[in-house]
Formats: sequence, structure tokens, C-alpha cells
Amino acid sequence: MRKNNKVLVGLLIIVLLAVIGLSAYAYQKHKALNNVKPKVTETKKEDSKFEKIIKESSSNFNKENELSKKIDILKNLLTYKDEISKENKDKLNEQFNSQVKEMREKIKNSLKDKISSLIVTNEDKTNTEKITNVKKELTELQTLVDKEKETIFEKDEDYNDISQLIKTNLATTEVTQTATTTNNSNTTTEQAQHTQVVEVPTPQRSRGTTTYTPPRVQNSPTAPSRNSDSSATVTPPAPVTPTTPAVSETTGTSE
Repeated sequence: MRKNNKVLVGLLIIVLLAVIGLSAYAYQKHKALNNVKPKVTETKKEDSKFEKIIKESSSNFNKENELSKKIDILKNLLTYKDEISKENKDKLNEQFNSQVKEMREKIKNSLKDKISSLIVTNEDKTNTEKITNVKKELTELQTLVDKEKETIFEKDEDYNDISQLIKTNLATTEVTQTATTTNNSNTTTEQAQHTQVVEVPTPQRSRGTTTYTPPRVQNSPTAPSRNSDSSATVTPPAPVTPTTPAVSETTGTSE
């Protein structure tokens, strides 16, 4: 009886070991299968036609330094606006609008920087060449802004701000030119006012004698100088030598 029990216990142990071994084998096999993943070939999606246009426009815009050429690049990009809208793709529309907004901001900032450098100060009021150049460049900028208004500005307020900056700086060239002309006119007037008037003495005759009246020299009043930056030197006139009148003596004999 005891011998049969030992045999049964041995068989149970062998069965348990077999079950454990099979379970372990099955687990390892399942784990190995899970670790093997099929290779998926990832294909990079190519940019669409309009995405390429937007990227190329952005690249060319950032490389360009000349203001007028930057405006041309923006204008060219805006020609695709309707076609991009028809694509009805939110991401594409957002990319387009964002790029246009960025370009416009950069152009407006470039305009402001350019205008701020074109101004005539009090120190430049005698520099005729600079005044002329500043006025010319500001006028050309105003012409460019008027011509490309629809391209550069989204709102009329932005256009008005830039135009006002140009007009303000143009006013400095007009005031300076007027001041220069006035100063030159004042100098000429002052020189004319220093002209001396000399009265020629007139001999006064009476019977038997001649009375000599010395000359009177009268200087015109000198107006105060309005030009604080220039000084005028007045040369005193040479003294006038009175002409000795011919004196005729009348000798009379009363009869």
C-alpha cells in the first residue's frame, strides 16, 4: 500500500513538472511572437504645390534686402490667395495667412526705419544737398506706398500711419528751405540799410559875403540782425573832404 502511494506521488510530481515546463515553453513562445513586429515602411508625404510656393516665397523674401523686391515677392504670393482658398484646407489657409501677415509686418517695419532716417535737423539747415536728397527719397517712398497700398497694408489705418510719418519728415525740409531763404533776404536788406546818405553842402551867399555850411552825414538805422548764425562787418566810410566853395568878394562903392 505504501509502495503504491509512493508511485502515485512520483507520477504527480512528474505531471506537475511537465505542466510547468509546457507552460513556460508556451509563455516564451508567445513572448517571442509579440516581440517580432512587421516592418512598416514610412513614406514621407510630399508638400503640395501651394505649400512649396509658400515656403519658396518665405525663403526668397528673407534673403532679399531691397524693399521694392520684398514687396514684389509678397505681391506674387497674394496672387495664389483664391486658389488656396478653393483647396478648402484649414492647415494650408492658416499657413498662407500667417506668411502674408509676417511679410507685411516686416515691410512696415522697414518703411518706418527708412523714414526715421530721412529727416533734416537744425544742424543740417545749411546743407542744401542733404535737404534735396531727403526730400527726393521721401517723395519716392510716398509714391511707392500709394502704388502698393493694397499689397502692403491690410487696414487703412496702417497706410495712414506710414503716410503721416512721411509728411511729417517732408515738413522739416520745407521749413528749413524757407528759413534759409529768409536768412539770405535779411542779410541783403541789412547790407542795403548800411548805405550812407551824404548831403552835398550848398554855399549860402549873402551880399558881400559867403557863408559855408558843413556837410551832414546821415547813416540809415541798422535793423537788428535776425540771423544769429551770421555776422556782418561794416566798413566805415571814408571821410568826405568838403569842397571849398569859390568865394567872391563884392566891393561896392556907394555913389
